[in-house]
Amino acid sequence: MSREKVLPFGSLARQSFDEPFLWSDLGYNHIMVNTRSLELLDSARDLLAHPLDFDSFLSKLAPKDRVNAERRVTVLEAEPDLSRLRLWRRLACSLMTLAPHAAKLVGRQAVQYYVADGRYRMQVFALEDLQDGHFTVYCPDVLQEALQAGLLADEEVAEPHFRRLASGEMLYVELMDKSSLNPSAHFKDMVGWNRKALRIVVPPSASFAQVEATELLCAIAALHFAPIVPGAAPQRHVPTPK
Repeated sequence: MSREKVLPFGSLARQSFDEPFLWSDLGYNHIMVNTRSLELLDSARDLLAHPLDFDSFLSKLAPKDRVNAERRVTVLEAEPDLSRLRLWRRLACSLMTLAPHAAKLVGRQAVQYYVADGRYRMQVFALEDLQDGHFTVYCPDVLQEALQAGLLADEEVAEPHFRRLASGEMLYVELMDKSSLNPSAHFKDMVGWNRKALRIVVPPSASFAQVEATELLCAIAALHFAPIVPGAAPQRHVPTPK
């Protein structure tokens, strides 16, 4: 598969979340990684080489959900700083690119994303906006893969659940399971049937490095359920809980 030239990690050359993006080259100066780990990150990046635009995202929603998504955009457009609008649209499109089977809006605050699971469907992502300035992304547990690949540093930090990125910045990544206290309806199915999930909190003024790391965690998870493309190397799949 051909690869386009990418920007340096955390580059400010991309000035807007609305602009088409390419995965950045990650810096590995703090963490030793092997060839297999680099191949994992390359495969994850390839899943988002051609992200959906926002109109395509809306077109894949049911009519009721499309109206709710447009209302969410209207609310974000009314904020003094439009950076949260751009970030929400980018995350919404990235997750739909990785899980294009179906998406559903839950109330005013969340979007659920699904992949096909035989005759049924299985939730794999959620995007949450509690209107506190932060966005929260939920994805299947790929914490150990992310640590081994060098995406997150395996080191102690002062604040619980915070992980250091290769850029030196911090990102909140919490491992959740069925024992987590009162999981909300829009992600509780992601921690049932012995499944675990990551809660990733994207701060209000998120850097490119923080946003890209969030997307890359989700893309690593998507390697477990992404369809096999003819001529491409086989990808791993998450076993469906019985």
